[in-house]
Amino acid sequence: MAGQNRGKRRIFAVMAVLAALVLFPVVYMILASFRGETGISVLAYYDVFLAEPGYLAKFWRSLGLCLVIALGQTLVSCLGGMAFSKMPFPGWKPCFLIMALFMILPIQVTLLPNYILLEKMNLLNTWWALILPAVFSPFGTVWLAVIFRGLPSEWTDAAKLDGAGLFGCVFRILVPAARPAVITLFILSFVDGWNMVEQPITFLENPGQYPLSVFLAGITENSIPVQAVCGILCLIPVTFLFLYYRDEMAEGIGDSIWS
Repeated sequence: MAGQNRGKRRIFAVMAVLAALVLFPVVYMILASFRGETGISVLAYYDVFLAEPGYLAKFWRSLGLCLVIALGQTLVSCLGGMAFSKMPFPGWKPCFLIMALFMILPIQVTLLPNYILLEKMNLLNTWWALILPAVFSPFGTVWLAVIFRGLPSEWTDAAKLDGAGLFGCVFRILVPAARPAVITLFILSFVDGWNMVEQPITFLENPGQYPLSVFLAGITENSIPVQAVCGILCLIPVTFLFLYYRDEMAEGIGDSIWS
């Protein structure tokens, strides 16, 4: 019994040290946001939220951009997952393998082909250059195809007999049954869009169009408290999603591991 208690205390100590290391940058950023010339000050919050509307404008535009990306990728992935899992077609296995291979490619490898394609479509220097490649990312389709394949085909067959079409089978049968995985995909795609840096720098020429993730790198001329407040502002959406949907994310990732 004493040995078990010592083992638990050691595990707790290790976890406490790891938690402290992870939380230290966040705690430091919060403390730095209240730093003033003579002591504690909220002037940086006033500058970001009231005095300089450009900060909040970037935040809301970036939030809208990432919501469009997350919703679009989730919709496309649900339909693609249905096609690869419940509607086998000639040559689906090689296509699925190719998508899985493209999924593991680093973003830097696909920047040039995407740039050439977007240039031919006259979409450079618009936010469509950021939205379309993200919406049609292969990750979500591959992941949901694996999840949907683990669901009984009898469910969709019964829905078809009842007159349900493609969208009915996807959004009335598969999506509710795989709700944690779909929510997890939405959050991961949102976070991926929220943190994008290479794509805006490559596809956009006007710095005024840059999302908040890139804009943060350009505020070094301001005071440290202003930088800290902007960093806190950038943390709010992601932190909210992770905390609010933490159970769904744990279940969704677990389902993907055991599928």
